[in-house]
Amino acid sequence: MLAVTVLDGLGFTKFLAAGAYFLKKYRPVLNGLNVFPVPDGDTGSNLYLTARSALLEAGRLRTRPLGEVAAAAAAGALLGARGNSGVILSQMFRGFARAVRAKDAIAAGEVGGALERAVAEARAALLDPVEGTILSVAAAAAKEAAACAGGTTGLYELNDAIVRAANDALERTPQQLAVLREAGVVDAGAAGLLYFLEGALRFEPATRERVTSYPRERDAARVFTDRQEVSINKYCAEFVLREAAIESFALKERLSPHGDSLLVAGGPPTLRVHIHTDVPHVVQSVAAKHGVVERVKIEDMQQQHRTLLERLKRVFSFVAIVPGLGFERIARELGADATVLAQDASASGAKISAAIAACNTDVVVVLADDSSLVRAAEIANPFSGRTIISVPTRGAAQSLAVLVEYGGRIESGPIPSHDELEEAASRVRTATIGTGLPASDAHASELENLLADAVLRLGADAGGLITLYYGGSQGEHDAERLTNALRKRMPKVEFEWFFGGQRTSEYVVAFER
Repeated sequence: MLAVTVLDGLGFTKFLAAGAYFLKKYRPVLNGLNVFPVPDGDTGSNLYLTARSALLEAGRLRTRPLGEVAAAAAAGALLGARGNSGVILSQMFRGFARAVRAKDAIAAGEVGGALERAVAEARAALLDPVEGTILSVAAAAAKEAAACAGGTTGLYELNDAIVRAANDALERTPQQLAVLREAGVVDAGAAGLLYFLEGALRFEPATRERVTSYPRERDAARVFTDRQEVSINKYCAEFVLREAAIESFALKERLSPHGDSLLVAGGPPTLRVHIHTDVPHVVQSVAAKHGVVERVKIEDMQQQHRTLLERLKRVFSFVAIVPGLGFERIARELGADATVLAQDASASGAKISAAIAACNTDVVVVLADDSSLVRAAEIANPFSGRTIISVPTRGAAQSLAVLVEYGGRIESGPIPSHDELEEAASRVRTATIGTGLPASDAHASELENLLADAVLRLGADAGGLITLYYGGSQGEHDAERLTNALRKRMPKVEFEWFFGGQRTSEYVVAFER
């Protein structure tokens, strides 16, 4: 394999897709580490949603020069940023974009400088930067990239060195923050950045296992305790200030008397504000004097922490009935407590009953795309002694969408309603490409045309994220080749592919709306 020596717009988009996938995959792990700045258990979710927003905007311009793609990613991250770590990540995207402005591509040796600019922008957004957080890991990554500038020509080689340095810095975070040391965890935001950086490395073409080399599982019952308190500045307030007629540093000065954990990201005319405060209405009023306040989100962190303690009782569980081994693995990574292969479930309803019995909660959500299997789950209800919520989906991809939305909440609640679960499933539109075509070049060409037609029918040709799950007679090489061909035909669409392992179709196509 030839070394990849330059980072262009397409390569940057692939990096974002891989990083966002790893954040999605390890979101529950990150949520379980989140005790700083407040123990509210949502850092993984916030980082994933921020990265996903960046990816969707970058994907629309993926074939354009790096400077344009990076700017789009930064704009998407700014508007979609969630939480303290998410806003910091969005500011890193902004710094990187400013470093590569007007450039078609950069060489591996230039990455260090761009990362240093990213870290500087993130620090500038904070009123009081704290070491032992995402900033420390980002700084270590940038320092390593700069140190490798003279001797590294390949981006994967460089990224490997960056990830190792980031992990070393992550290991030091408990020494830098007493709250982490007491809980026995590393910083959640810092761990999220490590996973984001590592994602690209694990999607190197020669790599087959999409798993981290740095697992961080923790016993949540030991991490979160009633000794932790959110006694002052208990509201997390976030909003976007449009048409801003004020610089970020000036707005920080005006808002700082009203709370802590203050970040003001971006620049006029669009700023994003994150603050912990007891007077969110006052914060909004002050900001409104300098622009239009939009996208307001206010959360009671004290209540979140109480809910977090309650969730250690494990409120509900998921059982996913899936068509292949790949889907089974992904479902478990996203929070399914038990999985059943569809062919096994069809042969024996006892498989479903056993899966439900293996769940240690009073409420079990069963996801299946076959009405007979849903009925089998409902029949199991009187015998299981549990409340079963059966959710019929249109394919395994919709089941995964439900897990993405609610898999991180199985220990927190509230228990989603049937309508909420169906709504989460409906956000993904799916299609399948059946089996039976003979293996040949004509077969490959016909598959490409069928997939392209499926993308059009799903309404994704104007932009969006398409995920291909391969199965049937298809191998990873086939999926990669077809994905690359589709990217050329549809430059506005971002494509990713994973092993599904389904026997009844060559591809399951999923469009995230």
